Amino acid sequence: MAENTQNQETEFGPPRISFATFLLKILASLAGGVSGSLILLLIFFIADSFSASLTNQEVEVSPIFTFILMMMIFLSSTIGNIISTWLMALTERGRYTRLSSAIYQVFIISVIIFILMAPVYFITAAGNISVIAYAVALHVIISAQVSALILEIVSNYKYSLVGVYGITFSIITSAGIMFGLSQIIPNPQILLFAALPIVWGSIGFVQSIFTMIYGWMARTYDKDFLSTQTVYGSDYGKEVESEEPEAPKAKDEAGSDFLRHQT
Repeated sequence: MAENTQNQETEFGPPRISFATFLLKILASLAGGVSGSLILLLIFFIADSFSASLTNQEVEVSPIFTFILMMMIFLSSTIGNIISTWLMALTERGRYTRLSSAIYQVFIISVIIFILMAPVYFITAAGNISVIAYAVALHVIISAQVSALILEIVSNYKYSLVGVYGITFSIITSAGIMFGLSQIIPNPQILLFAALPIVWGSIGFVQSIFTMIYGWMARTYDKDFLSTQTVYGSDYGKEVESEEPEAPKAKDEAGSDFLRHQT
């Protein structure tokens, strides 16, 4: 027992990912993406009964349609990102320990991205829906990437750089797939529903592959290249704290004590 504990402490690289966990991570990421797409599909059918622009790419895009589309993408991407983040964290509970904090941050950044993307939607609204499809793809890619990065940084600080590299490769892969499909599929509306599963499926697959490859390299060469505790260049020799101390929780006080402390 003591020998196993010592091996875990001296082993380099992130925790090993078993084949079962690898499959679960892919299924979890896909489930979140599909959930967001189903919500988008539901909102699409409801909104389509009020606007012909959703099914006719030749119709000029109106500001009302642009606003409806923005709300559709915001709701579907936010819910899809939260579900994917939650399910992926459940596949490795020992690795992702601050799930609630990560989900809070995912929601906050989703709202911020929605606000920042609003001008992009209205600028692309000068064209038709095929032009707006690229803005939607950008929105989905950025929100999914940031959500996955938040999960890695908040819940897996020591190996957050592994997540940064893996998620970056995942986003490049998913962007290539979507732009490739845009050249093949004549109707850009289809990409609106395929974007979330493609992006999150790529994150679950490519990031897991990269994590396993890096873990093998770190254990083979006995060097944690991407650990946040590893320093390079002029930083060599500087002391690095393993983790920042947690902020103390507020102490519950009676009403009279609280008023006395304020005076």
